[in-house]
Amino acid sequence: MKASDWQKTYWQDSQGNRATIHEVLADLQNEPVVSLKLDALDHIPSVFIEEHRREVADLSFPIIVVEKDGEFQSILDGHHRRQKAIDENRQHILAKVFRGEVIDESR
Repeated sequence: MKASDWQKTYWQDSQGNRATIHEVLADLQNEPVVSLKLDALDHIPSVFIEEHRREVADLSFPIIVVEKDGEFQSILDGHHRRQKAIDENRQHILAKVFRGEVIDESR
């Protein structure tokens, strides 16, 4: 993955509706960065982690997690950062919390 490829990130539902990383970041722009306990994400499965991307992951940049009904449902962005934080035995990671539906047909 090229450094600029993250800008092409999107999520798509079964009907073909999409949400781009730019839309998610715009929705989160006024949300605070929080220090999230890593063990609060233990129930979220990991994805394939590319070693070179984990090594260069910047932990000063917050991950994006989805919260629904008071529980973290998924990690939208930041799987490599989460894995790096785990590997470094950290207890917390910086995060922005997305509340609501990622794919919103009204956009």
